[in-house]
Amino acid sequence: MSTERQALAKNTGIQVVGKIFGTLLGLASFSLLLYALDTPGFGALTRAQTFASVFAIFVDFGLTLTATQMISEPGADEGKILSSMLTVRTLSALVFLSIAPISTLFMPETAGFRVAVLCFAGSFFFTSIAQVFVGVFQKRLALGRVAIAETVNRLVAFLGVVVVWFFHLGLDGAASAFVIGAVVHLAIMLTGVEKSTPIRFSWDSKVVRAIFTKSWPIGVSIIFNLIYLKGDVLFMWLFNRTDTEIGYYGAAYKVIDVVTTIPMTLMGLLLPLLIVAWETKNRPLFSKRMQDGFDVLVMLGIPFAIGSIFAGVPVMTFIKADLTPAGQLLALLGPTASAVFFGSLFSYTVIVIGKQRLMTFAYAFVAVVTIAGYAYFIPRFGMWAAAAMSLFAEVLISLLAIIVVTTTTKWIPNFSLLTKSLVASIAMGIGLYILRDTHVFILVPVGTIIYVAILAVLGGPSPKSLLRLFGPDKTIV
Repeated sequence: MSTERQALAKNTGIQVVGKIFGTLLGLASFSLLLYALDTPGFGALTRAQTFASVFAIFVDFGLTLTATQMISEPGADEGKILSSMLTVRTLSALVFLSIAPISTLFMPETAGFRVAVLCFAGSFFFTSIAQVFVGVFQKRLALGRVAIAETVNRLVAFLGVVVVWFFHLGLDGAASAFVIGAVVHLAIMLTGVEKSTPIRFSWDSKVVRAIFTKSWPIGVSIIFNLIYLKGDVLFMWLFNRTDTEIGYYGAAYKVIDVVTTIPMTLMGLLLPLLIVAWETKNRPLFSKRMQDGFDVLVMLGIPFAIGSIFAGVPVMTFIKADLTPAGQLLALLGPTASAVFFGSLFSYTVIVIGKQRLMTFAYAFVAVVTIAGYAYFIPRFGMWAAAAMSLFAEVLISLLAIIVVTTTTKWIPNFSLLTKSLVASIAMGIGLYILRDTHVFILVPVGTIIYVAILAVLGGPSPKSLLRLFGPDKTIV
């Protein structure tokens, strides 16, 4: 095995292991919070986090993806670009994230809620700074540092949640645990970047203009995208749905949030490779990368959608006995996560092919339709309407991204693995239904074994396909 492939294998392995531990820690923190705060308290925590995240939307403004794109271009001055990017991100984070806690002073909320919003704003501040440096590791296909930083972040947050639970520190104490994790996250990222690219606060007007020229279409798209994604909880809050109902919804959606970090991580690895293939006009390599990404995301996304329908209630009630409604919500939110898996490939590729401005109109259209749906249906159907509209929004935006990418690149995916994955997932679903009264520790592993076995019988890919996704292919020139 070449040195390059060894490095790729090592970093892919670190990513996988880190993601597994990070997912487990995230689920453990979430589970413990449900006990520490009870369902209504978790609902209030969800409201506070969602409220602060709305302001965090404006901080990003596409800068993370723009940084990766700009430093991956041939001849790019990495240090100058990232230094200016760091300055822009820090200033925007200070401005926008300060608004969140200040605005709560004018709301009829408890002191605990106000402190929680302040803590989440601080958490988003440190995390947003850390995201500036992700592009450095993406470019080098060395995302091990990113995986370690994210895992340690979750570990620190989990330990903080344990303290909150043990000493009964309540809502504001729970929120403060995430600030500490975010600070550690940033420190780990900074030490890794300094070893390869010294970065300082600076303002290069030419670079800053280029940053905003490239980022504003992405930023506007992200704003539209995340506003309608966060609109579910905000409209439930606006229409006076109870904290218990918001807690059920937040509990189910927390599972989705954890799971959907997987496609984002994979696309973070794939994005620089797609940029290089597209910029060098190497269409065979571009098509190969797209198909590999499509296959892996389909292979992971479809079984989760079907599995959540049959295993949602057992999983959620295992976490906490009174979460049956949250488990039922996963029948809608599981397919939503699957749409994120499927659509992430095309949404990221829109950036690669330079169609961000066109996609902005698509995000705006979906945002308007979805928010109108929230406003009409949530007062009537509550959390069920929120879940249904979330599914609608993700499916629609995925379809629009697919149209933009396929019409521009003329690339059409091969649906062979999709078909095999669907058949294996249906077989898994049948098995889960038959074993529906079995303990979750048996139900989930058995379902996984059924899926993997049926996929293998149908001629599905081996685990080496994950390495193939990121490995160089010298036969395509």
